Amino acid sequence: MTAERTLCAALDLAAAVAGARTGADLDRTVWPGLAALVSGEAVTATGFDGRPFTWPAGRAPGVDRRAVLVLRRQGGEASVAVHRAGPADFTDRDLALLHLVRPHLADALWRVAHGPPLRALTVREQAVVARVARGATDAAIAHELGISRRTVGKHLENAYAALGVHDRTSAALRLAVPPA
Repeated sequence: MTAERTLCAALDLAAAVAGARTGADLDRTVWPGLAALVSGEAVTATGFDGRPFTWPAGRAPGVDRRAVLVLRRQGGEASVAVHRAGPADFTDRDLALLHLVRPHLADALWRVAHGPPLRALTVREQAVVARVARGATDAAIAHELGISRRTVGKHLENAYAALGVHDRTSAALRLAVPPA
């Protein structure tokens, strides 16, 4: 896969993960996107609530090669395994891509296990996250809104908690994909 196609696949996966709210969402968009990203043939996972997932449904994955991600959050653990039949190992590039999507997969599995965010964002949190989505730095956001960088950081911290995410990218993606 070319670098451009890999980037497109990664962005498609990030958007799918941000929009995932149910197990059906994972089956429909996230697992196929993850498999496409690293040329996997099947995906198995165990959610934070212990729920098992298998994609494609009803098909036992091949066990020739497997890359496993262990995801931890708030004392809980989940896992995602991408399976590949045949002699081809997962490359360093495949493993790096899986490492990059790991926090986003954790966010999606957490949402599926624990439901929607605890609360809606405040107007100020929305303003800060919207600027993050445009690529603004904390300093630029602070200047534009007339607040301190520390206040920007606090708004982001509160927005992360409200959205059930842990980083700028996930927060921006969650704001761009409204809850179902």
